[in-house]
Amino acid sequence: MILVVEILFIALLIFLLTIVNRNERLSAKTCLSHAVIEQYWDGKNRRKYSRFKKELKVIYSIEKKQHLKNNACTVDISEGGMKLLLDKKLSNGSVLGLKVEMPDVRDTAEVECRVVWSEELKGDNADGKRLFYTGLEFCAIREPHGMPLVNYIRSLVDES
Repeated sequence: MILVVEILFIALLIFLLTIVNRNERLSAKTCLSHAVIEQYWDGKNRRKYSRFKKELKVIYSIEKKQHLKNNACTVDISEGGMKLLLDKKLSNGSVLGLKVEMPDVRDTAEVECRVVWSEELKGDNADGKRLFYTGLEFCAIREPHGMPLVNYIRSLVDES
């Protein structure tokens, strides 16, 4: 007799848990907001600033080793930063001092940037060196030394 009561009690518990679980799933469906992922992946640029594919010569130095100058080239540039092609991997958060040469501008622009990301290119260059794309964000563009770059980027924005 006790065994039958225990089996009925277990069956009742399973039935109640099933009902509670189903109700939870139904209420979760109605409470959650449904994001439309297609809008995120529809191919539109989701960046804050438009990027412009421009190759500019850059001389950079790492903040802690300002006496060491290195050459680089931009891959693209925007109002918020730039992507460089480097032969060194720089750690995230490193601060760089840059001198940027722009076409049709006599003066170089001097800016400070922070490394946001770095990614190795697949394969080596012709010299057998490893190459890295490095994303930089502008930290400081001081007047008057940074103004040629600001004006150059603004001209790119106005053209587009």
